[in-house]
Amino acid sequence: MTEVVLAFLDGELMHGAVSALQLDDPFLEVELHGLDGNNRQALVPAASLRQVDQVQVPGLSPEVEVDALPRVALHFQDGQVFRAHVLTPAALQRYGAVWDVVEAGTRDHRTLAIPYTALKAAFYVRHWDTRRPQDRAGDDPRDRERARLAEIMARRSRAAISEPEERSSGLLARLDTEQGGRRPPEGS
Repeated sequence: MTEVVLAFLDGELMHGAVSALQLDDPFLEVELHGLDGNNRQALVPAASLRQVDQVQVPGLSPEVEVDALPRVALHFQDGQVFRAHVLTPAALQRYGAVWDVVEAGTRDHRTLAIPYTALKAAFYVRHWDTRRPQDRAGDDPRDRERARLAEIMARRSRAAISEPEERSSGLLARLDTEQGGRRPPEGS
């Protein structure tokens, strides 16, 4: 049996054990380890869970270069973001995915099962830097070029808004907006 902590969408936590950490079935069959002696087993719908954490995960070997691993930002429906380095690709299953990760900024090895109903998206990112691209300019020549092009486009947009186009024909060209009258048609 695998010891787990189940985190529900409403914030409740439950401690127990499952035969295997997987989300191929719509329900998890959990042997409970609570202080209440009345409950011994539960069928938990995967859709009611935010995530399931495996309690005992083997330590990370010293040879693993965490910074060289792919980075993932797991965005949850509740707005929280979990940043981690991916040790092995996520095991995509029928009702969710099992992630073998190292939490960002630590060497804490974690195995998580996350139902698809709790996850908004999993973004694989190049770096943890969350600054806007123009604020990161200078790190990469392509970023400097993007920032320069963005400034040119912004300048053109400001100029277009502040200087309305002159219209040489059409109904608006015939109206004299300063005097409130009409202009005579051209050629008369």
